[in-house]
Amino acid sequence: MRSAPLTLLLSTLLCAVGCSDSGGEGGGETGGAGATGGSGGGTASSASTSGSGGGAASSASASGSGGGGTASSASSASTGSAGGGGGGTGGGGDSARVPAASASTLREAGEKANPPILIGAAISGGGLNDANYKRVAAAEHNYVTAENEMKWDSLEPNAGQFSWGAADNIVNWARDNNMKVKGHTLVWHNQLPGWANSLSGAAAVEQAIRRHIVEVMKHFKDRIDTWDVVNEAVLTDSDTGVGNPRMRPSVFFNALGERYLDLAFEIAREQDPSAKLYYNDYSIDALNDKADFVYEMVKGMVERGVPIDGVGFQMHIGPPNNKAGGADVAANLKRFSDLGLDVLISEMDINRCGGQISAEEQLTFYHDIVEACFVLPRCVGITFWGINDGRSWLNSWSGALCNGQSSQSLLFNDQYQKKETYNRVMDALLGR
Repeated sequence: MRSAPLTLLLSTLLCAVGCSDSGGEGGGETGGAGATGGSGGGTASSASTSGSGGGAASSASASGSGGGGTASSASSASTGSAGGGGGGTGGGGDSARVPAASASTLREAGEKANPPILIGAAISGGGLNDANYKRVAAAEHNYVTAENEMKWDSLEPNAGQFSWGAADNIVNWARDNNMKVKGHTLVWHNQLPGWANSLSGAAAVEQAIRRHIVEVMKHFKDRIDTWDVVNEAVLTDSDTGVGNPRMRPSVFFNALGERYLDLAFEIAREQDPSAKLYYNDYSIDALNDKADFVYEMVKGMVERGVPIDGVGFQMHIGPPNNKAGGADVAANLKRFSDLGLDVLISEMDINRCGGQISAEEQLTFYHDIVEACFVLPRCVGITFWGINDGRSWLNSWSGALCNGQSSQSLLFNDQYQKKETYNRVMDALLGR
């Protein structure tokens, strides 16, 4: 099935707030005690956690990060700081982005669009030991998110003692290849070291949050200017984003309540007044309970003057997460961008395991979802959660229903050859 024509999608964008309830009724994401969305696999050992980034045993509904970009980047379409909207290119998404006439790589298609859009990938330290992985990653992308190497357990394994080597390796490689980097992630309930999970009391938890954000942002100050500040703060009864939306119990929420979100963004802004600061979550892609709840949560942050600049939609499509068609994604991106925020696709993959998504559905989703972001100038980036199928975190995580088989979820096969999914993404970026 071919995707909707661009003019139809534009109409969807223009009516998004009216056609879909932008106020939101309070929805919830999924995850919860036995399932969670995650930011991509990683080394998280709990099945009820939500991992972020590839790797072994991670969270139930992957999540990760990616997207965004700063107003200063030549390849960014970002539009100024949030918390009130603002100018810049495509401030309110009033007109469509103009595609390049032609391009030989996804990176080139993004860079030659007007305004440009960042094309990213989650990068793993292990992947950088593979020459073909590095070749394809650098040729096709200009935006990098570390898959696991910048999470709390990697950077601060012991209280106040930081380990920078693995993260520095990825960041320096990206800069050597003229790629921007988004820091992922400063505050997240998953992949925490034991000492952090065992903290109790508001004072101790606040001290830990402050130290971690200050030290991490200070270390990367001249190399990273975009951050996932808080990741996956919302929970629903299933990973599809349906049922009983609520704030996720965590060491941070249990000690500080919902104000830990404001606190994290305020500390981050103190460290870098010009950085782009994002909230990131999974299964908020479709119009569902969780998306509505997160919309109201973020809207409240904007109204309180919390320094939030954008929202990352992870876009892990397929088991155990939601399915999201292009029209729903367009409506969601539009209503969040109408708050004056950047929006971005931060961790995209489409899982074929479990027979829940067919090959043709996958192609349609890839085209229509990328198109929904591309036509909205305030959608500043699209990050795919990995490079090739063989390295996808979904393959080894039980929640994805792959049982060790390939999730067939990405744009390149195990030999780093372009798949039809790649072609559909390129079509969307070129306005076809």
